Amino acid sequence: MEMYTDIEIGGTRYQIGRMTARVGSWIVTQIVTKMLPFGIEGQLGAGGLPASRAEMTESDFQNIQDHCLAVCRRYEPTGPTDTPMPITVRPGVFAVKELEYDLPTVLALTVQALVFNLSPFFSGDALQPILQAVTGLSSPSPSP
Repeated sequence: MEMYTDIEIGGTRYQIGRMTARVGSWIVTQIVTKMLPFGIEGQLGAGGLPASRAEMTESDFQNIQDHCLAVCRRYEPTGPTDTPMPITVRPGVFAVKELEYDLPTVLALTVQALVFNLSPFFSGDALQPILQAVTGLSSPSPSP
């Protein structure tokens, strides 16, 4: 299993790393129980799922996003080569200040971190239709 993959967003190179198995397991549980039911409900029509199902709170989303951004690095020039540097210093605090208000890049990094880390939990390309429908993005290619 590859531990890192490189992606490019808006001409800037980023590195996506692996989450721990425990964090990934928690995120899979959150997605399956709180996010996917909404997509399924749209296909079933109104009243397709019980109203008592759990909903994702802003705090839940921020927790997931913090875990995603924690495994993201931006390549910075450090001499003859570029070095991947963390984009956050702690949950909710960006080391790369211009990302704080860059919604498209932060959302793309979040989605790419989810795809890279969660795709092993799903067979084949099971995540692809969901992610493409939501964002138009596809899985990152593993690094050599």
